[in-house]
Amino acid sequence: MSSPFPIPVIGLTGGIASGKSLVAKILRERANIPVLDADQISRDLSSPDGAAASAILQAFGTLDRAQLRKKIFGDAAARAQLEAILHPLIRAESIREISDLARAGARLAFYEATLLVETGRYRDFDGLLVVEAPLETRIDRVSARDGISRTQALSIIQAQARDDARRKAATWTIENSGAIAELEARVLELLSEIIAHVGSGR
Repeated sequence: MSSPFPIPVIGLTGGIASGKSLVAKILRERANIPVLDADQISRDLSSPDGAAASAILQAFGTLDRAQLRKKIFGDAAARAQLEAILHPLIRAESIREISDLARAGARLAFYEATLLVETGRYRDFDGLLVVEAPLETRIDRVSARDGISRTQALSIIQAQARDDARRKAATWTIENSGAIAELEARVLELLSEIIAHVGSGR
């Protein structure tokens, strides 16, 4: 599948609490590489003046993100309905934003999103970077962050794609199980390989 973007774009994904947002921060702040945040785009689209607001209200009766999470958690049909509303709009907005970055001189961008493998959207990109962390570490992070039990945290993790499914789709994987300084060093080292990969691929 040919890329819809005018410059190379690398998908950045990982399960909840794997550390993909930390990797995104390192790319932005240490390497000065733009990273689009699909979750922020989704929030903007589903805000009261967002392009998805009317359809979400009609389908679910609320724009409150916590309420929407409750409505779709464990309900595959409701989740699919929400994704059918949001994903085409997120894709169109991401193309628009990356086109703006290209016009401003960017040569490479990353696109951070949770469901790239589950939706098959990873095929849009010039490569896929998957961030991984040990299951027990992720359970601890989710439990502490959201103030929920370990059992609840595990159920949230298990509702997403399995690690092996993400690994199979990955162009590169990076482990986030140690100190932030170690992760930063791994990201910057891997970035050289990614730049070489996209330079030879387009």
